Amino acid sequence: MPSPPLFSSSLRSLQHALRLVACALLVFSLATVAAPGPPTAVPRLIVQAPPELSALGRTVERFDPQLLEPAIRLTGASDLSPIQVLLAAESSPQAMSAPPWVSGYAIGPASAIVLLPARVPHYPDSDLDALVQHEVTHILIDRAAGGRPVPRWFHEGLAMAAGRGRGLEDRSRTTLAILIDGRIPLADLDSQFAGGQSDVQAAYALAGDFVADLLLRRGPETSAKILSGIARGESFDAAFQAATGESLGSLETSYWRRRTFWNRWVPFLSSTAALWLGITGLALVAFKRRRVRDAELRRRWELEESLKDLQNERDLGSFQEEAPPEVPEEPEELVN
Repeated sequence: MPSPPLFSSSLRSLQHALRLVACALLVFSLATVAAPGPPTAVPRLIVQAPPELSALGRTVERFDPQLLEPAIRLTGASDLSPIQVLLAAESSPQAMSAPPWVSGYAIGPASAIVLLPARVPHYPDSDLDALVQHEVTHILIDRAAGGRPVPRWFHEGLAMAAGRGRGLEDRSRTTLAILIDGRIPLADLDSQFAGGQSDVQAAYALAGDFVADLLLRRGPETSAKILSGIARGESFDAAFQAATGESLGSLETSYWRRRTFWNRWVPFLSSTAALWLGITGLALVAFKRRRVRDAELRRRWELEESLKDLQNERDLGSFQEEAPPEVPEEPEELVN
């Protein structure tokens, strides 16, 4: 039985209205998702640069302040007063007093960072923006801890976590450090930061890996809780246990236990370093085989030359043993 015209018209109107409502809700939800939230307050950077680095100084002045949001969240720093940024040339006292593999450093009590642009990129910072993020995070860590001491490995690991995610190079360096040095206690990492370039890079990789693992398993708010406890006067170990519910030694043991074959070898075997090691190995094998072939070829040439010399000597001997040909005597002169 067909529906009455009035009922059909009302049904179509209701369906049309529901479609409009659904579209409006969809547009509203998309706008809500797409609309950026209010920007997080960040410290202002006051840049100083010598004339020869003025162009780079202007680049740092255009640094996106929102790149510092992860550092503020991870440290929980509430002191967002300005930070001095000094760009130093290689001939400056600031550069000459730092090891050649250092591209920047922070001076916590002065709320200042020193950048050495000529040394960028340098692990763990891939570019100038990453270097600014890293060094500013050190200032925020000191502020969040109330100026109290924080282990160097935690300082550096948290600065790496605030600046960027862990990439293939980080995992490869971590794997290589574990393969070469084995299990390095966190208490010994601070002394490695005062060592040579290879020691420092291994310390960066391990510190970054431990802190990243800690934040992944205990939550990103863990680091801010630790720093807050230190600011209240607690020791690092006590603040760490209060924030994580477990002692540092226990979590460190758990961390090393999880570094199984797959954690150690798979990132390394899939890395660029492993690729180049493989290429180098193949090149060395090919070079050795080529040397063996060349040596064999030289021996064959020498043998052939010896055989030729022997044959020549035999031919010469045979020639000397043959009787000389008879020369006919000249006839006597006839006398009339």
